[in-house]
Amino acid sequence: MKSKSQKIREYFIKHPTVDPKLVGTKFEAHMSQVYMLRKQAMHEAQELISTELLGAQVTDTVNSQITDAVTQANRKQVGGDHYMNMGVQPWKAMESWMTPEEFRGFLKGNAIKYLARSNAKGGATDVRKAGHYIEKLTEVMGDD
Repeated sequence: MKSKSQKIREYFIKHPTVDPKLVGTKFEAHMSQVYMLRKQAMHEAQELISTELLGAQVTDTVNSQITDAVTQANRKQVGGDHYMNMGVQPWKAMESWMTPEEFRGFLKGNAIKYLARSNAKGGATDVRKAGHYIEKLTEVMGDD
């Protein structure tokens, strides 16, 4: 039988964007435990992505991680640091789950979203967020 901690870690691996407060309620766990287990799960997820899930593409994943270490878009966040503090940044998870074409579409769509709503909601911050997605898109596209 699995421990509560193991169940929580597995839940975070399967649902990486879930609100930790919901997990705490679902598993009747203290929030300090939930946050610690989320961090562990994100590290486990990184290992799964780079070995089991991608199989023959491990080399590509390692190369991607090396590239991430030097790309500008992954070193910053516009409008806070909530994604930067995660074990796996959401767009890194999205990139691993999507085809390259889907991921480029995801980045374009988010840039459009932030530009479209900038006058009604976030103003200059939304324009900077759109620029951040465009910067990442440019890095992903490379010399295409």
